[in-house]
Amino acid sequence: MKTLDLDFRRRTRRSLLGLLLLVAGILACGLVLADLSDTQAELDEELRVLARIEAARPASAPPSARERAAKARAAKAESETIASAQAVAGRLAIPWGPLLAAIEEADGSDVAITALSPDPDKRRIRIDAQARDLRAMIRYNGRLANSPVLTDIALINHEVVFDDPDQPVRFSLSATWRQSHENPQ
Repeated sequence: MKTLDLDFRRRTRRSLLGLLLLVAGILACGLVLADLSDTQAELDEELRVLARIEAARPASAPPSARERAAKARAAKAESETIASAQAVAGRLAIPWGPLLAAIEEADGSDVAITALSPDPDKRRIRIDAQARDLRAMIRYNGRLANSPVLTDIALINHEVVFDDPDQPVRFSLSATWRQSHENPQ
């Protein structure tokens, strides 16, 4: 049977390909935002034209079913566009730099982060990780609690993996991130 060698603190290597992929991703986000802005401008113009047409129509004629349906479709499209823009803005507003720095600073050789799941609406992040044992999990939780960026750290769940001979602990934490203008208390 092969020996499993886990490197919990692997040194990251920065590569040109990774940097190019990052730049390409940022450019793609910029293009999507520009397209979203253009679509919103077109929608605004169509709504202004529709309003001018409505204003020019005699007040005595009630709107037809076709006109009511067109208005409903336009209102639905506008609300979907606004919801989309708010979702994109929420994702872009996540302070990734300080969050990742705080999580990496708390990282030790005995804990491996497996997933990060942000919730921008609630300013919360879920951290899924695996520790060598319960003590390592508790120490990691304590190190996160000392972070100036994260607050309200709470253990969501944990389980000891009995199938593994080393019996590591898988766990999930939840934390709230502070905005850059908030002071740690």
